[in-house]
Amino acid sequence: MLRARLIGIFAVLAILLPANGSESFAADVTLRYAGTLPVKHHNSEGQEMFAKRVGELTNGSVKVEVYPAGQLYKAREIPTAIVSGGADMGFNLTSVWSTDPVSELNDVPFLFKDAEHAAKAWAADGKLFKAFSAEMEKRGMKTVHVMFFGSLFDFGNNKKKLAAAGDFDDMKIRGYGRLAAEGLRALGASPVVMSPGEMYLAIQRGTIDGAITGVTSLKSRKIWEVVENATITGATFGVMAVNISKKKWDSLTPEQQKALMTAGEEVFQWSIETSAARDKEATDFLKSNGVNTLVLSPDQKAKWKELFAPAYKAWASRANDEQKALHAWVKSLQ
Repeated sequence: MLRARLIGIFAVLAILLPANGSESFAADVTLRYAGTLPVKHHNSEGQEMFAKRVGELTNGSVKVEVYPAGQLYKAREIPTAIVSGGADMGFNLTSVWSTDPVSELNDVPFLFKDAEHAAKAWAADGKLFKAFSAEMEKRGMKTVHVMFFGSLFDFGNNKKKLAAAGDFDDMKIRGYGRLAAEGLRALGASPVVMSPGEMYLAIQRGTIDGAITGVTSLKSRKIWEVVENATITGATFGVMAVNISKKKWDSLTPEQQKALMTAGEEVFQWSIETSAARDKEATDFLKSNGVNTLVLSPDQKAKWKELFAPAYKAWASRANDEQKALHAWVKSLQ
């Protein structure tokens, strides 16, 4: 009799307890979040910040496990891994997620003036974020937020100071995507596509003459140890898009989804000033550590923009009227 009564009590509790708990969050969820930058890079810090805030906002119902520095996958492996379920979410430059003209827009030379301009263009309620998100939806992913990497298309090399037309002739330079490769060709260099994690050894061994990356990567990936020269162009602005598997996203409650978006917006806002500050800090670091560092002046940037004209034409040849209008809209925000 006692056993029967206890079974009855437990059965009632099993029904009542969920109703007496939080109605906002369902069963615990763990999200594996893949990144590729070194632990001390500010984008890896952004990963950690996001994970912490999601835990706080969901009362611990969503745990984000952070895997920086390529611990799970290399940059170009992440998109496939997320769609296939190898990882739940990850960050990448927009042009690594896809090569459509919207995703490549950040690689159009000298489109973005600075981080403040990029912030206006990439606001979560703006045209660019919505257009990029729509492209990701086609690929089975949901864009949670973006965070800023900062100055991109910066050079480290061992041959000479890269300052003007003709300096790139016969040089093998690491690139990171189709439009970046077209930009290198426009300058006269031979592009070599490789994972960012391979740059250090490739330069050290002389497999390549140099690499384009961001000034913060020249520091955080320790490229400064194996190059004599650096040119900080600011020609493109790196934007890291954080995507989650659409299947995983749909499995979350609306409250959990809101928590991820809120945490993402906080990281986005933090990354605006942080990316600008880290760009300056990294530039000063290179100079103080004996790297012959050139920061392009406004006049030099104007000349480089002319050199990059073939790269823009290549992008425009792939873009439709709506995507060209998006480019014009971004320019109007300067």
